[in-house]
Amino acid sequence: MNTRQTSIDCYNQIKKEGLLSKRRLEVYESLLSTAPCTSSEAIRNAKTTFGVFGVSSRFTELRDLGVIYEKDVRPCKVTGRNVIEWDLTDKLPIKEKSKKLPTKKEKKKQLMALIIKLGNDGELIEKDKKVLRLIYKIANNL
Repeated sequence: MNTRQTSIDCYNQIKKEGLLSKRRLEVYESLLSTAPCTSSEAIRNAKTTFGVFGVSSRFTELRDLGVIYEKDVRPCKVTGRNVIEWDLTDKLPIKEKSKKLPTKKEKKKQLMALIIKLGNDGELIEKDKKVLRLIYKIANNL
């Protein structure tokens, strides 16, 4: 295995600047020493002992961050199955797009607007209006 200098330089910067979480960095380091390789081959040659759960998802995360890529599909030397062969890129991780979830206040505002919109529907019968008023009072106290 002959690791490219660009991959080594990239790894050094990732480690120095703390651009990957601990577990992602461990998986990345296992790839650095064996790439191109399958996930099972990388884990077998890792310097640390990985837990059983969550390791395969780290490969997908690293791919999504742009630091590794799916090079090929081939038989794994560990499992014998046809699996993805991974390799390193010479890129730094791209910033993950954070999924901004609405705050409780924003959710309440959306709910209140929906209740008012429903209440303005001219086709509601009195029974529905009573239920809607009750929901409005409950929602308003959140």
